[in-house]
Amino acid sequence: MTAAGTVEATAPGTAGQTGLRARLRAWRLWIILALVLVLVVVLGILGSPRTAPPSLSPANPAPGGAMAAARILEDQGVEVLSPGSFDEALDVLADKGSDATLLLVDPNSFLSEEQLAEFSGTARRTVLVQPTFAQLSALAPDIRSAGVVPEDSSGGALRAACDEPDAEAAASVNAGGLAYRAPVVCFPVPGSDGSAGAYAADDDGAVVLGNTAFLANATLADRGNAALALRTLGSTETLVWYLPTAADIPASELPADPRTLMPEWVDPLLLWLLVVAALAMFWRGRRLGPLAVEPLPVVVRSAETAEGRARLYQDGRASGRAADTLRAAALTRLAAKLRLGPQATADMVVRAAAQATGRSVANVDRLLNRPLPARDAELVQWSQDLQALEEEVTAS
Repeated sequence: MTAAGTVEATAPGTAGQTGLRARLRAWRLWIILALVLVLVVVLGILGSPRTAPPSLSPANPAPGGAMAAARILEDQGVEVLSPGSFDEALDVLADKGSDATLLLVDPNSFLSEEQLAEFSGTARRTVLVQPTFAQLSALAPDIRSAGVVPEDSSGGALRAACDEPDAEAAASVNAGGLAYRAPVVCFPVPGSDGSAGAYAADDDGAVVLGNTAFLANATLADRGNAALALRTLGSTETLVWYLPTAADIPASELPADPRTLMPEWVDPLLLWLLVVAALAMFWRGRRLGPLAVEPLPVVVRSAETAEGRARLYQDGRASGRAADTLRAAALTRLAAKLRLGPQATADMVVRAAAQATGRSVANVDRLLNRPLPARDAELVQWSQDLQALEEEVTAS
């Protein structure tokens, strides 16, 4: 009765598991396709670029951004425009260039010389931030680069030392960045005789700011950075704040993408090969069975272990090493039998063993602390003497 009852109780569960496996087997193709689709979507989401606004962007609130300066200029009535492309920047300047300031920040040199030349004369005032040689040649040919400004110059601050109203209003700015030579130079670098400074201007309305700290959110409030930046950028009713991107690179100068050289049917083929590979793995895969628990084949006795270790010492002709091991083990066992504790020294073991056995201290000391035997025959006799000593201590 008990066996029958057990069979009847477990039969429904077994049938349910069999039905579930059958349904999974029937729908496994669609399950694999769904998993592949989910995998492609996840990879597409993870692979999509998540780029933050660039440094000195008017929309970047990070310490390296310039949102604070842009907001202050807007509060003062300046229209701040941030075109998203080269063509849009040209259109904005064509519409408002007669009463606009162009701020160009292109540290990666995305614009070509031809594109830079198209900006020439489009704005009443052009402000460049740490420009390259090509940018200076196209938009400010009278201004030249003059090296680096150490951040520890004059205690970290540069004085105006010029008659430019914007620089005089700032009085001092943070040191660092790059220095430039021009008809008008302010905030000169110490040791340059006033010919190179962090602020440079020419007679055609071009201004160069040699330090990004003049505009960055983190340093805008330092010294006279804000006064210099706001007066330089807010002298007209409109400010065109343009930061070129990789999308502005001319198509002829873009690096070739290997995928553009392949036929259009390659991508669908790769997806199909991925599906086929998944099906092949599912078809040819082997399911691992349950773990097999087996007892050890033999139980090795401690004597056999000791004998095997002794043979290793003998084959390696390591009689000295074997004797050292025997003596250390004998001292440990004697200390335990004499209840001396793990901190007992060899001299303490010798005295306690002599007292327990009635032997002289010199006799026990010669046995435990004499030079180790160098030959196998001496090692055998010495080990027997150690065993006799331990037996006497045990019997005491």
